[in-house]
Amino acid sequence: MTEDQTEESNRARVRRLFIAPMQGLGFRFKKGTPIEEERKRIDRIIDDVAYLTDHNLGRLFESLRDKGDGSARCFWPARATIIALAQVAQPRPIEDFPGLASWFASEAGRRALEAHRLVAEYRFWRFKHRPPLNEREFDQIAAKARSWAGDVERARDRLKRGAPLLPGEEGMLRAYEADEAAALSLVQNHMQGDAA
Repeated sequence: MTEDQTEESNRARVRRLFIAPMQGLGFRFKKGTPIEEERKRIDRIIDDVAYLTDHNLGRLFESLRDKGDGSARCFWPARATIIALAQVAQPRPIEDFPGLASWFASEAGRRALEAHRLVAEYRFWRFKHRPPLNEREFDQIAAKARSWAGDVERARDRLKRGAPLLPGEEGMLRAYEADEAAALSLVQNHMQGDAA
């Protein structure tokens, strides 16, 4: 399968799970919008939300079904609204934004790694698409980092002792380790680039 076929099947998935249900409710563009412009707008929306899982495309549909523009609430909402609600449904990976990823991976990522808050800060950046801006945000990140580190340590200890994990611990541990690997990869790749 070529890359184009993969992208096309992903586009078809978004059309089936999000675009078609929205259109089924009557969502449309304003009268007089040229067909070619409508296609371009739909394609941009598809590209904006294609990273969402099937489940989260459904969540996005549910959250937008009553948010149409116009007095009849039947026009497609602004693209910015769709992007913002998609971000709430499932934060877009910072790796999808090269500038943001390199910003996190540089000094910010190194400081987070040294302060043992790498995963917490990575998750903040992924959700907010920006660095923490003030002491309150840094304090919240540090508190989450301590809490999550404790949760991970307890779960890993149970595994080491052969004890069963508590409900939810397996998913928590898997998500934490995936985020840790992604954040470490960003920071280490940047550090290697600095050394070259």
